[in-house]
Amino acid sequence: MKTDGVFAARVALLAALAYIAALASIYIPNVSLSFIVIFASGAVFGITTGMAVGGIGEFLWTVFNPLGMASLPVTIAQVVAMMLVGGIGAIVQRRAIMIKTAPLGFAVFALLGLTCGAVFQLILNGVDTLLYGQSWKYLIAGLGFSLATIVSNAVIFSVCYPMVVRLAARERMR
Repeated sequence: MKTDGVFAARVALLAALAYIAALASIYIPNVSLSFIVIFASGAVFGITTGMAVGGIGEFLWTVFNPLGMASLPVTIAQVVAMMLVGGIGAIVQRRAIMIKTAPLGFAVFALLGLTCGAVFQLILNGVDTLLYGQSWKYLIAGLGFSLATIVSNAVIFSVCYPMVVRLAARERMR
């Protein structure tokens, strides 16, 4: 890792972009572009950058949310979940689907979007259940909101696949 400030500047910029991307979820509930920003950070720059962007970006979103801050346990759950999203992005960093855009890559990225959304929702709903003692009826009623996040991620990740591949190619050339 470079110590010349490139890492810090990259993480700061991408975390700010993740925060701004999350603002769109105010207008379209449970659809957040921050997932793809955080995932792409890991896919393009590696696990350290991806997890740092996920943690800092989600912390900023949770604490400075225009709708109000979440409780501390929920904040921690959201930060950890988004750090995992950055880590999942790093898993594909050196894979063949990141070399050039391929038809199978669209499906793989859709599946990765589903996975990232599901990981986030499982962690968050698990913490909510532990904290507030929610019943299965409550969780089932919220399933539609969870599915909105998961399905929208599949679409967004698939659409953004060529862009992520191009960014990764530019980074490899540096």
